[in-house]
Amino acid sequence: MRNIFKRTAVIFLCIIILTSAFVFNVSAAGTIISFSKKNLTVGDTVTVTVTLNAGEAMYSVGCVINYDNNVINYTSGNASGGAGSVSIIESPSGETKVSYSLTFTAMAAGSCTVSVIDCKYATLGNNGAEEKGLSGASATLTVNDAALSSNANLSALSLSAGTLSPRFSASRTSYTVAVKNSVTECKVFATAADSNAKVEVSGEATLKIGKNTRTVTVTAPSGAQKVYTITINRSETDEVTSSEETPSEPQENKLETSIEGITYTVATDISGVALFKGFTASTAQYNSEEVAVATDSDGNYKLYYLKAPDSDALTPYTYDEENNLFIKLSYFTQGENSYIYADIPEGKTLADEYYTTNATINGNEVTCYGKSSSPADFYYIYCFADGRYGFYRYDSRENVMQRYPELELLDKEDLIVEDKPDNILSRFKTLTTNAKIIIISLVLVLLAAIALIVLIVIKIVSRKDIPDFDEDELIMDNSFDNITFTDVEINNTSVENEEVEADNEN
Repeated sequence: MRNIFKRTAVIFLCIIILTSAFVFNVSAAGTIISFSKKNLTVGDTVTVTVTLNAGEAMYSVGCVINYDNNVINYTSGNASGGAGSVSIIESPSGETKVSYSLTFTAMAAGSCTVSVIDCKYATLGNNGAEEKGLSGASATLTVNDAALSSNANLSALSLSAGTLSPRFSASRTSYTVAVKNSVTECKVFATAADSNAKVEVSGEATLKIGKNTRTVTVTAPSGAQKVYTITINRSETDEVTSSEETPSEPQENKLETSIEGITYTVATDISGVALFKGFTASTAQYNSEEVAVATDSDGNYKLYYLKAPDSDALTPYTYDEENNLFIKLSYFTQGENSYIYADIPEGKTLADEYYTTNATINGNEVTCYGKSSSPADFYYIYCFADGRYGFYRYDSRENVMQRYPELELLDKEDLIVEDKPDNILSRFKTLTTNAKIIIISLVLVLLAAIALIVLIVIKIVSRKDIPDFDEDELIMDNSFDNITFTDVEINNTSVENEEVEADNEN
């Protein structure tokens, strides 16, 4: 019994030690490096995020980031240094996991490996501050030759006399101007948004009475062109007809819309916009005005492009005509491909092993799906890309989207729904792999503890079944006096003695 007790105790201790080690390995400390995008063109910027995960409180951290300064150049962030190597030295306030972002600019075409080495941190131990190390990390990004710009917009347009109507907008290409008879000449001043674009002004600066037409042609480095037309009306008399000299009530701009208190302008020209793969430029009506849109071949999406007042960039939106509401398009761009986040069609669902969750991808909060048997940093997202709907798997660690045709939609009505209660087992199936490991380990420890307690109880009870003895009575028992001892010798000597005695008697 004592041996069984010892063996059980040893097994119990082994289970505790193995369980602790196993759980520790699941959440092992280390370093993670990720990019805001992995495929760049010369001139692009990329954010490199370094995450240090110690699993315990950190009060100072340090690491070195090495990179090829011929391909990328450090611009800003929580680091010091340059020329191929920068250092992060920070003082967290006891966090177990910290992240730092660094900005780099693509300088030349090529492949660049960014490595995080010499990762160290300080924590508080039994004997005061202790310095410990973390494993490093590395990842590679690619820089391509800069593509020729297709930006053929103007950033500014004005005249030596008169006022443009409506007021200038890079996306609007037609304007009118009214001047009085005494204005005999009108010069045009135009500035291209791209400094490498060419601007050509045509038409006579000298004005005749009546209608005069001036054009501004902008040629982008790629060869794309955009023509702005200005119609100048010179009056026959000196009566004041110019809006410049006779202020009038400002006319409502039907192309403007307010979103969260900010006034945006709906673009009428998107010739300089890089459209999503599978989309083509078209037109649509907004407030009785013709505007530019981009649509896919099957008409699933109609994208309007809006410009903020402090930017020339055009951002894609969808338009809810019923509520007269523009909704910013939520999408992910990787190289030449763009993935529009979409909702699963009504009446469709996924297998039970997938659960709904949320993830933040490039600043967008996205509804996606997790899988209990997959790593926690993988998400499954339903997207529209290259003219098709489908599932994609997003690697949050590498910031990469990959097609995932293995995941298919199921019809809700075709599913065989079993009448199962919401019990512990069904809830257990929805847990992540790490959570399942921890729970199973705790159950094993609990079972080992119960087995040990049962053995201890059995040992205690078995001792009570042994009868008690009076030691004095046992030692002084008179029965020893009635015992007769007989010596029997069978050796040869004894036999010979008996024969001698017999002879003497005879």
